[in-house]
Amino acid sequence: MVTTDGRSRVQLPDGRRLDVWQGGDPRGTPLVFFHGTPGGRLQAALGDGAASRAGVRLLAFSRPGYGGSTDAPTTLSSVGRDAGAFADALGLDAFAVLGVSGGGPYAVAAAAALPDRVRVVGVVAGVGPLLELDPVAADDHAVRAAFAGDLDTAIRLRDDAATRRPRGSGPGPGATVRAGGFVSPEILEPWTGSGRPGVPPFRGVSRDALAFTTGWDLVLADVRAPVHLWYGDRDRTVGLEHGRWLHAHLPTSRLVVREGAGHLGTLMAHWADTLTDLANT
Repeated sequence: MVTTDGRSRVQLPDGRRLDVWQGGDPRGTPLVFFHGTPGGRLQAALGDGAASRAGVRLLAFSRPGYGGSTDAPTTLSSVGRDAGAFADALGLDAFAVLGVSGGGPYAVAAAAALPDRVRVVGVVAGVGPLLELDPVAADDHAVRAAFAGDLDTAIRLRDDAATRRPRGSGPGPGATVRAGGFVSPEILEPWTGSGRPGVPPFRGVSRDALAFTTGWDLVLADVRAPVHLWYGDRDRTVGLEHGRWLHAHLPTSRLVVREGAGHLGTLMAHWADTLTDLANT
């Protein structure tokens, strides 16, 4: 673990660095948190107090392309493997995972990539495979470029589409990030690296959107750990159909529908019981 510019980081075996955050009960059950889209490691801090009370050591890292984490081509499975290297750097063997919104697919991918280490999975309002649930998502220039193998062009198109939008506005036709909604650039800056030379401000968001849309590079049958799925029945960002799809394809899963809950309310009002359930499974 190193600390520079006020940020804690771990260095991965391939030389990349990840911004990290640690909180909760330092002697508690380790749980790796996968942040939403857009977002970063500091989203986990919202659950710090609940984690302490639940006996959970809450750990998080910013995905490549967010904040000070080294930008690199990513897939769901590559980030899942990064979670293993992150755990290695902290001296952890087995651990739980929790993915929220855009972090949901990465939590599932970690369980598939690390079946002997991930002991339980939590997904809160997590996005499902967009091409399965919304075929119209394929009719997008960036997605078509990614399918053609031109990832550089795909990322550039996503970045360009996002940065063309006026501040404070919602996503336009080329800027679909349905997994986590749209947050204006001034809110994104602490996590996306805006203003740092050579780092496109929406790079992490673009990589997430393509990972969700161009196909999940994991085998769901490889997930052996129990999976808890929590979805709100009034979520207009990630609808209940995402949770139902995952429940149908993950034999070890259980689906809990939170009545009256929207996207943020599915977690924000339920940090304590979510973390307690995962710690006790």
